Amino acid sequence: MLPRDRAEQIMAEHAAGKPVRAIARTYGHSPGTVRDYVHGRRAPGEPAARADDFAPYITYCRQRLADDPHLRSGALLAEITGLGFPGTQRTFYRALERHEIQPHPCPHCHVARISGYYPLAEARHPQPSPLPAPAAPVNGETLASFLGRLAAVNRTSPDAVLDVLPPWFRIKTRWHDDRWQHDQLSPWADDAAARLAVISGSTTAAIKNALPAFGRKRGQPARAAIACRLCTAARRIREPVPVHLPAHHQVCIRHGIWLSGPGTPQFSVSGCPDILAAERQARQLLRRCTIEQLIYSRAQAAPEDQAGRAWKRRTITLIESNPRPVTESSPEALFQAAAYPEAITAAAATYASRKARPEQS
Repeated sequence: MLPRDRAEQIMAEHAAGKPVRAIARTYGHSPGTVRDYVHGRRAPGEPAARADDFAPYITYCRQRLADDPHLRSGALLAEITGLGFPGTQRTFYRALERHEIQPHPCPHCHVARISGYYPLAEARHPQPSPLPAPAAPVNGETLASFLGRLAAVNRTSPDAVLDVLPPWFRIKTRWHDDRWQHDQLSPWADDAAARLAVISGSTTAAIKNALPAFGRKRGQPARAAIACRLCTAARRIREPVPVHLPAHHQVCIRHGIWLSGPGTPQFSVSGCPDILAAERQARQLLRRCTIEQLIYSRAQAAPEDQAGRAWKRRTITLIESNPRPVTESSPEALFQAAAYPEAITAAAATYASRKARPEQS
């Protein structure tokens, strides 16, 4: 920032007809600085506006926290740092506060205390016996959901199931966010998975691969959703199954179901083949970019105008091909599905241009 009297003198000399470069040589400033003052981009006595390094990531952060209410600030910072955010942890937290972005906004979370449970006592916990009726986990299913289903098929309560399992499970089920791994629980995750496999009639590998609570997919961007109702119905599961999906998955390609978030009814998009094609294109893009880059590109390149003919046609098709109560209760999800092909096309173009930019420079 230049002193007010010098800035005013520079402006006066320029108004009198003196060239910018001559003024810059006289006062020892760069021509760019002089131009900023004489063209009104900077006012005398006011500091220069600083670029907000966080601005390009605002939409991404809001999208990720909407998709995954359990996402913690440290994980979110790691994601945008991988995308190129140059700020420190301190500047990141300040930016969240400045833009009124609340990390981990889930209102139902209860952070349980480790003290009083003594996870090390698991080694002396007796080996459980198989329950009469077996149950297999759904891929990405939450731990609380699987334990609840296991209890239901055996006509007992979740507390009764927890009674035959090590204390590890009581701690995990008290956290609404079962993807977060406390450092005192991580060493016992393998043993816990083996014991759950015994009582459920499954295998340890199947339990660890399917349930994110055991840390197998830790660090992978995810979003909270409900498993495809047709996929679960094929396994004779009647109730909705909450799952953690890869963050870029929006459609069950097998059944053409739009995978809405919890509390939003699912609807069919099978009448719009271009939506299914867009989902396949999104998954193919992961051969060239990361999940974070795909989400970022989609967020930055979201179509500004949704009034195109294709969007209107898809919207009408989705309304006509789904029950009226479903479409009326989830209009935002329906509009998002209708705009999905343009969003993915724009995301692919945005990523391609961002990738080519360094090569051209």
